[in-house]
Amino acid sequence: MKYKILVITLFFMSNIVLSQAGKIQYEVKLGIDLKEVDKTYVEFFKEIVDYGNNQQFQLLFNNKSSSFKYVEKLNNDTNFDKNADLIARTFINSSSDVYVDYIIKKVVLKEPDGTLIEKKYDPAGWEITNESKIIGTYLSYKAKKIVYYTSAKGQSKNMDVIAWFAPNLPYPYGPIDFYGLPGLILELTQNKATFLATKIDLVEEEIKIDFPKGKTITKEEYDKKLKAQMGM
Repeated sequence: MKYKILVITLFFMSNIVLSQAGKIQYEVKLGIDLKEVDKTYVEFFKEIVDYGNNQQFQLLFNNKSSSFKYVEKLNNDTNFDKNADLIARTFINSSSDVYVDYIIKKVVLKEPDGTLIEKKYDPAGWEITNESKIIGTYLSYKAKKIVYYTSAKGQSKNMDVIAWFAPNLPYPYGPIDFYGLPGLILELTQNKATFLATKIDLVEEEIKIDFPKGKTITKEEYDKKLKAQMGM
């Protein structure tokens, strides 16, 4: 069964040039139980949850590349705190704009400070299950992936990622930098944050995606730079 799934996935990825273009809107739901938070930090996390739950993101894709960006809002609320909004994005691991080129296999993250990070192209590692559910009007299947990373303290960590993809939308794209499944990811959960597709707009005309220009550095170099700024 796994071999069959792999063959189908590889066949689809090899024919990605036949895909059309699309605009997908995602909203976020933070699954933080404030009752479990230390009283000292309740107000802080309440603010993070409020900002996180009001954020929107847009995935654009054409027949060879995609971008995933935060949707800037014209906010007339005088109490709107851009720093708190950015902290919420960082908490749900979506502070970077993400660009993926599926032809030359390149991933670039654009940080809020303008730094460009080139990341390893990694569509593999998904375990597709038989579990399914309906999202909107689409039959979606569950896939799992473990992401390994190094914490700010230099410790090796791992994070479980759960994705629900729709085979009837045969596009290997998804939120943040998760991709490579034989169907569009309509729902993705990682780090207590769930991204849910709320609007799907498929178009025949070409959507142009401009990768940011400039010198790129590795994630390790960027983390080292941040530590130096914080005196670590």
